[in-house]
Amino acid sequence: MSIAAIAWSVTPRDGGQFWGQRMALTSAEDVARGFFVQGALKAIRELGDESLVTRCTSASGQSRFFDFFSYPIRLQLQMLSAAMPALAARHGDVDQALWLMGHCVAMDFLESEAGRTVQVLVRGETKRLVNNLALTYRMSLTGERQVKWTGPQCCRFTMKRDFLPVSFHEGMLVAMLERMNASKVKVVGHQMDVLDSEYDISWQ
Repeated sequence: MSIAAIAWSVTPRDGGQFWGQRMALTSAEDVARGFFVQGALKAIRELGDESLVTRCTSASGQSRFFDFFSYPIRLQLQMLSAAMPALAARHGDVDQALWLMGHCVAMDFLESEAGRTVQVLVRGETKRLVNNLALTYRMSLTGERQVKWTGPQCCRFTMKRDFLPVSFHEGMLVAMLERMNASKVKVVGHQMDVLDSEYDISWQ
């Protein structure tokens, strides 16, 4: 799991201060695609229940999302803020709940039209997928991302102006690499600043 919990222990992710800080930094240009937001709602349903989904959509003020429309990332942050207390209680802690949610969202993405396109592009090759991570993320979220190789099967993936917590992305990245049949996948995230993070990725 991530070391981010240590760095952010003064603002627990199931509390308002953590999410409020990120929401306050959003602008009109910070958006997520509808299929990505829907994936998060599906994960909340799978990890929680239907009443929690209703609570999250009420918190965001929007209940319907169209796949290729762009929605303010603030809506997704509002949903996560509403979901985390219940999911953390059910799954052990906030980091674990976020990791599981990210894993579910990635699996849902890979079954979508956009995700199938990515899989055709990378031809089932882990290294090709990693080389295209920035492009893959751009299909779903705004922000800047870059891969720097540190060895044949290891790299550092950096994100700038990304509003989702490190543990969420750890779960997503593990799911995507495992889908390529990579073994012994390891993803360790580090929160560098409020909206900046780095991920050390390796596999066999």
